[in-house]
Amino acid sequence: MGVDFDFSMLDAMDVLDLACFIEREAVENYEQLASWAEKNNPRAAEFFQRMARLEGQHDGRIEERRRALFGDQASRYTDSVPWEVEVPDYEKVGPSLTLEQAYSLALGAEKRAEAYFRQAMDFISDPQTVGVLASLADEELEHQRLLKAEMAEHA
Repeated sequence: MGVDFDFSMLDAMDVLDLACFIEREAVENYEQLASWAEKNNPRAAEFFQRMARLEGQHDGRIEERRRALFGDQASRYTDSVPWEVEVPDYEKVGPSLTLEQAYSLALGAEKRAEAYFRQAMDFISDPQTVGVLASLADEELEHQRLLKAEMAEHA
């Protein structure tokens, strides 16, 4: 179970900090899926490794944005719990994971991340924080678009 917290208590820096934590967890999850798929489906493993790199790049961009806005100001949160925002549905992972199933898992995770950031916007009144959340949600939507394009290419 992921962390449940009061979005209304977050400011723009908090949102960026939590987004970095969420993206780092996504990297770890995609790397785990890649290692599980490696033996039975190298194409799925390769796909998950690409997704891990994409999430790592997203984390880097968020971190740069945070530094640009807030410098080296210390975070009020620590990355020490399972955030479970952009986690694939592990119940659907089996020993014979297909590439199509891999795409489906990733697409579901990206949709949940987008929904998470959009839901958070309902609780925030600060325009800068809402803007950060909207940007994060749009980036998750772009990940979905990229996934769908890749799915179509391999269909």
